[in-house]
Amino acid sequence: MKPPGGRRISRVALAIWLASAGLAMAQPARSGADTTVYPASDFAAFNPQSALDIVERTPGFVLVEGEEVRGFGAASANVLIDGARPSSKSGGIADALRRIPASQVERVELIRNANTSEAQGQALVLNVVRVRGGVSGTWFVEAEHTSRDVIYPRGELTYSRSIGGWQTSIKANAFFEEFPFETRRFNRDASGRLISTFNTSLPSTFTEAFLSGDASRTLAGGRLNVTGRFGRSEYYFDQPSDIFLGRLPDSAAGQTQLTQYDSLDWVGELGIDFTRPVAGWTWKTIGLLSLKDTDEEQSDLRERADGTLLGFTEVVASARPLELVGRTTLAAAGTRRLRPDFGAEVAYNRLESALAIRVDDGSGPVALDLPSANVTVEELRAEAFANLSWQATSTLTLEGGLAVETSEITVAGDADQSQTFSFLKPSIAVAWRATPRLQLRAGARRTVGQLDFSDFAASAELDDDQTQAGNPDLGPDQTTRYSVSADYRGTGDLALTLEAFLEDRTDVLEQVLLPSGAPGLANAGDATYRGLKGSATLPLDRWLAGARLTAEGEYIESDFDDPLTGRTRDLTGIYTPVVSLNFRHDVPGGLWNWGVDWESRGGSIDYFVDEISTYDENANWSGFVETRAFAGLRTRLTLTDLNPERGRRLRTFFDPDRSGNVIGTDERRTRKGTFITLRVSGSF
Repeated sequence: MKPPGGRRISRVALAIWLASAGLAMAQPARSGADTTVYPASDFAAFNPQSALDIVERTPGFVLVEGEEVRGFGAASANVLIDGARPSSKSGGIADALRRIPASQVERVELIRNANTSEAQGQALVLNVVRVRGGVSGTWFVEAEHTSRDVIYPRGELTYSRSIGGWQTSIKANAFFEEFPFETRRFNRDASGRLISTFNTSLPSTFTEAFLSGDASRTLAGGRLNVTGRFGRSEYYFDQPSDIFLGRLPDSAAGQTQLTQYDSLDWVGELGIDFTRPVAGWTWKTIGLLSLKDTDEEQSDLRERADGTLLGFTEVVASARPLELVGRTTLAAAGTRRLRPDFGAEVAYNRLESALAIRVDDGSGPVALDLPSANVTVEELRAEAFANLSWQATSTLTLEGGLAVETSEITVAGDADQSQTFSFLKPSIAVAWRATPRLQLRAGARRTVGQLDFSDFAASAELDDDQTQAGNPDLGPDQTTRYSVSADYRGTGDLALTLEAFLEDRTDVLEQVLLPSGAPGLANAGDATYRGLKGSATLPLDRWLAGARLTAEGEYIESDFDDPLTGRTRDLTGIYTPVVSLNFRHDVPGGLWNWGVDWESRGGSIDYFVDEISTYDENANWSGFVETRAFAGLRTRLTLTDLNPERGRRLRTFFDPDRSGNVIGTDERRTRKGTFITLRVSGSF
């Protein structure tokens, strides 16, 4: 089953691309051969408070925050700060950018083909250049009103200053937020006959409080930078349901159900990096320590209307991941036709995971065993790499790289296993500046997936009545990615990017029936994955002074030979197509701004051993109005989900697995109301 709309999106992207060629006839100002420079003054109309505000409004640039994966090299984002990646992973690049007040940003540099170990082969990289020294900060307070007529708070404070030779910044943030959902659920048998109806209220709540910071100074002819982040987050809900047997809801429920969930995370991270010039080269060394402590409790209670117990299930789980990373790189400094860089990374990862399940059908509690419920997973991984960029002509650049990775993964506890892996990861690319405004790029890159250690351990999800066994035999998937892309920079804010890609994936992870007889993830075969993605920033000053339209879109197709059914299907969990449009008007005079957002995420399909789950939701609208008319403070009113968000999830069950017959369905229709948010912010 292929989601509709892909051809329409590709035609729209092509039409925008072709139409834009007639809108710009000159190279954008402040540009070099591979770099477009936007001074901070270009963003003044947006009233930015932090470097993140500036990054998100850079024409034609889409922030990629990287991934929460093992190691440092594979988690790269496409933003640098003062020419380097921050030595942190927790919170991502967004957290580091929020710590930088907009007043400390001198300029941003949009770099094409920054083929260094810092950029990891990204076609577009944004470098945020700061102003050193001084004292500055930002703050905001926010109140959010939900459809349940409850107001929740949020606040943040950043502060930057020089202290005894150190340039420091710190950020403290906290929030308390509720997501109210109303769900109606229909269970039917294979013939479509209604078995039961659930009326469910799900006000889920998320809280967070974090303190993060960084400090840097010159030392021993180089620069030392220290980053840290510590805090907690909690997600919980109490989900009551009224159950009506064989009928639609009326005044008297036949049964009741209460599903409860509570997950508490404590996170800590410390990163240190040192950079200095060495005889025409730049040497950088990074050390990273990351810790996390997660405790999770779930329970599900089902009773008759008279209070008679029908069933009770309780899940208690914990996870204690730890990561240590050391990385060093040596890159050619200055402007050279040949620019090599070399490096190595060593990482140690450990996960201690425990899971206990207790069930009671009215005759007393019984412990339920799952394979690999209590395990410790350890990995020692090393990688060496080399990259070379050659400026063959003034308009042609060739790039190449090779990395060698080796690792050993050991599983102990309920399961015992030890595996060793070795991989070669080559890459090659060519970039051609066809005109001063247009750059084309083609490349191929081999990557190795980063395993989620939680997949080695058993897990349970009571809200879906699903359990999954751990698999000690998991190995990383591998991907060879082929891509062609174009980047166009016109006058003013006009910018367009377009990329087509094809990926050959091997050893992909999908759920299968494990040798233990329980469902779980495994390396299930090979797949292809292809798509088209693009972004556009279109200034509309010709029609409305200070207005612009930005658009982002992605369409994906995949093919995977299902080992259960023998048929070709999509990979699990792909949302496609994804399209977003943003219209913004900065009213001349600098006191008022307003805008409208539209987003559509298409649908997704998840494949389990005995179930297919499809999910789709309606496109939603949001809008805002912002002013500095009140005491010079930035006051913003935002309405999110102006048309109430509606989602539909259909679970289709099979026996004994998806190769068998349909035995029933579970349809959930969910509605979420409009959020109204008032934010007041300022800087000093």
